[in-house]
Amino acid sequence: MVWLAYVAVFALGFGLGYAFLFYRNNDNRVRELENHLTALQGKYESYQQAVTGHFAQSAQLVNNLTNAYRDVHEHLERGARDLCADNQRHTGANPANAFIALSAPQENFPHPAMLNDDKFLASVMPPRDYATKSPEDKGTLDEEFGLK
Repeated sequence: MVWLAYVAVFALGFGLGYAFLFYRNNDNRVRELENHLTALQGKYESYQQAVTGHFAQSAQLVNNLTNAYRDVHEHLERGARDLCADNQRHTGANPANAFIALSAPQENFPHPAMLNDDKFLASVMPPRDYATKSPEDKGTLDEEFGLK
């Protein structure tokens, strides 16, 4: 019967060891997941900072390009006005008059038409049916074409 006590103590020790191992593995897994989550959060924050920096630098470069374009435009306009300023070109033939002022109103520039722009849509004609047919035949653009 003493051997039964030894088996019971052995089984109890085995069960406690297994439970401790199972608990410890779960604890390690939780720590691994927390570390992984912390690393991902760091990468995400780094990515956000990189995107912010990228667009800040892009905005600065575009602003520099705009200022350089303005300087070139003004230089060309000033050069055309100064270098082409003779008696024959004081009228509309002076190339300096061909430059559009950078502060010109928006109506001077072509712009994409909006769907509700009546001024633009008034000049647009619907497609026409130029297929040869007899006067009583319906054209391919007619609503009832092909229906019998």
